[in-house]
Amino acid sequence: MQRLATATLPALSPTVTPIAYNRDALRTGIVHLGPGAFHRAHQALYTDQAMAHSGGHWGIVGASLRSTTVAAQLNPQDGLYTLRSEAAGGRQLRLVGALQQVLTLSREREQLNTLLAAPATRVVTLTVTEKGYCLGADGWSLDVAHPDIQHDLAHPAQAQSAIGVLAHGLHLRLQQGAAPLTVISCDNLSENSARLAAALRDYLQRSYPECLPWLAEAVRFPCSMVDRIVPALSAEALDEQARLIGLRDEAAVVTEGFSQWIIEDTFAAAVPDWAGAGALLVQDIRPYESLKLGLLNASHSAIAYIGLLLDKETVADVVTDVAGDAPLRSYLERLMAEALIPALTTPEGFDVQAYAAALLQRFANPGLRHRCAQIAMDGTEKIRQRWLPALAAPANNHDLLLRALAAWCAVILHSDLSIDDPRQAQLLAIRASDEDDIERLTRLLATLGIDATATPAWQQRLGTLHRHCQAIHNGKLREVLAA
Repeated sequence: MQRLATATLPALSPTVTPIAYNRDALRTGIVHLGPGAFHRAHQALYTDQAMAHSGGHWGIVGASLRSTTVAAQLNPQDGLYTLRSEAAGGRQLRLVGALQQVLTLSREREQLNTLLAAPATRVVTLTVTEKGYCLGADGWSLDVAHPDIQHDLAHPAQAQSAIGVLAHGLHLRLQQGAAPLTVISCDNLSENSARLAAALRDYLQRSYPECLPWLAEAVRFPCSMVDRIVPALSAEALDEQARLIGLRDEAAVVTEGFSQWIIEDTFAAAVPDWAGAGALLVQDIRPYESLKLGLLNASHSAIAYIGLLLDKETVADVVTDVAGDAPLRSYLERLMAEALIPALTTPEGFDVQAYAAALLQRFANPGLRHRCAQIAMDGTEKIRQRWLPALAAPANNHDLLLRALAAWCAVILHSDLSIDDPRQAQLLAIRASDEDDIERLTRLLATLGIDATATPAWQQRLGTLHRHCQAIHNGKLREVLAA
């Protein structure tokens, strides 16, 4: 079968919605750090739709800071890929052309630097995951002890981290005309771009302090909230996509029908007509972030760890099982209603109960095949953002969330499941320790910042958590969740 590319487009199935603008005339206006599947299903798609709606030269050049995989997927296809959305109302296929090229830092550093400095580049977006920001324990300052940050501060022109790469690009941009720039984080962090800006200022103070006045004057960091479920694609799903479109697409994306992007309206210069493509521009992002991180992502993580322990492959498998098991279904509904929702600050007039019910329907979508193991990755980073605010909130049922936390602890302490986490070595050492269970549990919770100094009613919660962990270890997960 032929591979998707500009030259093979005549063979593309007519069921695929084509590109609705002149891609041959497109010029680059956006650099994106981390062009994985989520970016292709979200920001790149919004930009593609914005150009179809209102025109403009907003071609995207992606930059992979670590792997060469995405470049190998997209560059032979001239940046083209197809997006399949699966919803209750049916399937949709679309050809996306906003991505022009993917650079890899190890091979095309100078080209990336040139683009970051170019006045025609007016926007930089990022999806580098929570750990990619190299934040300190407070979640705002730069972790100067991080190995990548230490390397970058010693060799700023050869930076490896997203912070270091962006800082060097800003340094070059200042030297080459100081054009305004909008930098938008699209990762699941509360006040994400504000945290990025704080870490970046920390880094620049140590590397290129001359950039700081210009940064304050001409560079803007609008926070954004992103919401779309995008599972990693299996070989079987790639084969299915090829059958549907009539061409081999190594960069294909499968996602749900739902999509949301909310952005603070504080841009440094022109941006694509994202609003025309369906994005919502707001003055204060925080209520929307609280809602998404504290309800969707928080419950998603709970399902993932429960799923791993129940030997369920996907979120839909877990939720389908829950749907036929009243005690587990009741647990998820109560977790949302009694532990998560009371800790939220929701937008005025927003029906949070309807949103929670819709989430369970989205999670049950069998077309997504969203693997529990994918969601469970980087738990020490994600749990800080998703569960700790609810654990600290006074007026909710903390025990329901402690049961989900016990599931994560059981994955680490009492299973032989693989651990994919930035603190992997530390977690494996705790797992292998011959200390008693309370000591190991205390050390494990410390990786999340949960300890006697930071957690109300510490001894009581530690005891409760220990009892839940022991019960799960004894094969009574369902009983713990139904209690």
